[in-house]
Amino acid sequence: MSFLRQFPDSKTLLAAYEMEDPGFPLKINNHVHTPYSFSAFTSIDEAVTLALEEEVRVLGINDFYVTDGYEEFIRKCMEHSLFPLLNIELIGISNEDQEKEVRINDPSNPGRIYISGKGLAFPSLLPEVQQRKLDRVIEESNKQVSKMVELLNRWLQFQQVEISLSVEEIMEDHARGLLRERHVAKAMRLKLEGIAVSDEDFYRMLQKVYGGKPTEKMREDIAGIEEELRARLLKSGAPAFVPEDEQAFLSLKEIVGIIKDAGGIPTYPMLLDGAGGKITEFEEGKVQLLESLIKWGFQSVELIPLRNRIEVLKEYAEFFYEHGMVVSFGTEHNTTAMRPLTVSCKNEEPLDESLMQISFDGAACVAAHQYMVLQDGITYKSGSRKEMEKLGQAIFHHYFQINNS
Repeated sequence: MSFLRQFPDSKTLLAAYEMEDPGFPLKINNHVHTPYSFSAFTSIDEAVTLALEEEVRVLGINDFYVTDGYEEFIRKCMEHSLFPLLNIELIGISNEDQEKEVRINDPSNPGRIYISGKGLAFPSLLPEVQQRKLDRVIEESNKQVSKMVELLNRWLQFQQVEISLSVEEIMEDHARGLLRERHVAKAMRLKLEGIAVSDEDFYRMLQKVYGGKPTEKMREDIAGIEEELRARLLKSGAPAFVPEDEQAFLSLKEIVGIIKDAGGIPTYPMLLDGAGGKITEFEEGKVQLLESLIKWGFQSVELIPLRNRIEVLKEYAEFFYEHGMVVSFGTEHNTTAMRPLTVSCKNEEPLDESLMQISFDGAACVAAHQYMVLQDGITYKSGSRKEMEKLGQAIFHHYFQINNS
């Protein structure tokens, strides 16, 4: 489903765009997870439908490790007249920073690093040797979580809780090939919900599950309950904790190589003050952070604004944009909590005009990249960021003209 291959050449696109008032910028969300990894949405169709209801016109899929949802995502976006951006998220390790106990963009694990790939090609261009690396990581992750389920069942039996979990059942009902802690917590919560005859009974059973300690969450706080289940049962020091195997992580160099070979743009996700208001050692100081990212070869960054105070987001986003970076925004939606798809900052503070434009320009660059890779291959010669922004805007203009006619 290479819909971009059916587009006119770039000169034709730009000429048509120059002749009309495009009515931009559009509302963008360039980072949502789907059920192909873990998501607040029950389906891709739900994500796309809700985006349309909020007048989000450009939506980016951003699942962990997999691109299995791309075909369905493209189809649903085209059905609802949304422009699809194709992304991925990977987790790696910087051994040097781990040894120095430097936190990068994971607030709890020094050396752990999250990296997104923006604008991957579809159908996939990823060489088999690179795909095997991703398959190995998924396999190791599934093994780890399967061991957690085994330990959790022992713990529940010890606590005389009449619940047991099955990896096969979790895979069938909640996961799509990639098994994560969040799937286990969701399955556990649903098991409790299924047998609790009252709120009092639910809290009583949850207290037994926690070894006698009461919950700090209300039953209706679904996302909060699941996060608490993860923290008390599956995290370090908990009864069902299983340490991650080093093979479950790739090096930064491997991640960047996979993303580039898949036709994508390696993108650094900024955490900033999203870790309880404190910025990590690696991200402290925007000048230092910019220098570090340039040294690592990044020309693209992204933020999840709902984690950040607007003054912090604005300071960093505008600084990085002014220094030549492509800047993207999204909402993640990688917990059970159903929040709006409209990107906003902490305390639901909306993006201002400057941030809306930066968000739109970033999405336009990713769209132009997707188009150029499909037209000329991953070794295409990129224009300046301004030229890529303009091409992306012309692509949006053509796409919505066709899909709204």
